[in-house]
Amino acid sequence: MKSFRIFLSLFILTLFYSCQNDISDLGINSDELPTTRSASLSDGVKIAILSDIHVMDQSLLVKDGPAFQAYLNQDPKLLEFSSEILEVTVNDIIAKNPDLVLIPGDLTKDGERICHENVARILRQFTLHGIKVLVAPGNHDANNPDAARYINEKIVQTPTVQADRIPQIYAKFGYNDAIYDDPNSLSYVSEPIDGLWIITIDANKFYQNTTRPIGSGEIRSLTLAWIKDRLEDAQSMGKTVIGMMHHGLVEHYNYQQMVDPGYVIDNWETVSDELIDAGLKLILTGHYHATDITKREHDGKFVFDVETGSTVNYPCTYRMLTIDGNEYSFAPQNTTSLMGGDFDTFAKLFLSDHLNLYFANLLHSNFGIDEASAAALAPLFTPAAMAHFAGDEVMPAYVLDQISMLNSIDTSGMLGAILYSLWNDINTTDNSLTINMETGAVY
Repeated sequence: MKSFRIFLSLFILTLFYSCQNDISDLGINSDELPTTRSASLSDGVKIAILSDIHVMDQSLLVKDGPAFQAYLNQDPKLLEFSSEILEVTVNDIIAKNPDLVLIPGDLTKDGERICHENVARILRQFTLHGIKVLVAPGNHDANNPDAARYINEKIVQTPTVQADRIPQIYAKFGYNDAIYDDPNSLSYVSEPIDGLWIITIDANKFYQNTTRPIGSGEIRSLTLAWIKDRLEDAQSMGKTVIGMMHHGLVEHYNYQQMVDPGYVIDNWETVSDELIDAGLKLILTGHYHATDITKREHDGKFVFDVETGSTVNYPCTYRMLTIDGNEYSFAPQNTTSLMGGDFDTFAKLFLSDHLNLYFANLLHSNFGIDEASAAALAPLFTPAAMAHFAGDEVMPAYVLDQISMLNSIDTSGMLGAILYSLWNDINTTDNSLTINMETGAVY
């Protein structure tokens, strides 16, 4: 009897702690969720796309100071306002009454459990209004050694969520309803709307994180084979497919992998061509915090990489996508206006000031320019990057003089070429446009 009581006690404790790891401890009770609305692709569909929400729970910033500011200098984001921005954005999207919300990754600052809890709590508002939500993990979201609290000059390590917890935390936001799961990654397929498959691709390198997080991405061979099989299944069943992945599938400006390595998947040219051959025509991405669309063609076929900017970097946007037959219409949505006051001006100055520091460091570390010269040249690149982030760049005439000056310093011409590339779209407009997914025409 005594042994039985001990066993029973252990069983109860085990059950208790397992419940702590269940999604219910994030404040999501399945009994409270209404039945999601029924929608069919043949009737037309409206989808909201927001990316790189990077939610940081306020408890992580115990006291602002050198430690937190150093973090922002190397990775500038409006983290202090991230929860509030997401909340007003969710309310704005709910008012637009979409059929579906898609979020291609970087849900949290650095994978802290309390940040994931906050994200799940806020996203729950969609489900309470009958709106389906699908998420993809981003490179910041798991196994992240940068998970921390900040106390003036001190950095205090905070537990990070492990990758295998993501499907549990976001069970109600894609994983529970998956019709296929990739056994080799956190990739999955869902059919949230009758006739429409979302192939959510995990290209993160969580498994490589040690003392520093790995920001670059790759679609490993087994996962790539799994994606191709799903595309074949979709074609045989007459399903329309949209891909969703945190990292870029293709470069969004020439020399992107040279300027900022890791924002496009490894071996991107080969992999994108293989996916084009397999029938992928549209993929929704994030990671670079830019509103940009690039079309890649291969052997008479094409894919559009539709990158959505971050809610925590100027211009703080998300997208609305309306699908009507073969016509996919995208429209940008601004969130700084939702914050009121002079938040738009504040957000713009915040990014501009931090990009000057970012480019000074990049020119020094990646191109071997001395620190003083790098600091002097950085302001040439900041407006170009901000124009790229906003999309539909228009290069001012004076930039040609800046390019000539850079060419006199760098005889290889690379710095001038990079500046020119940032100011110029590769092949499509970025914000308000319609794509014919049958022909690949843009108008």
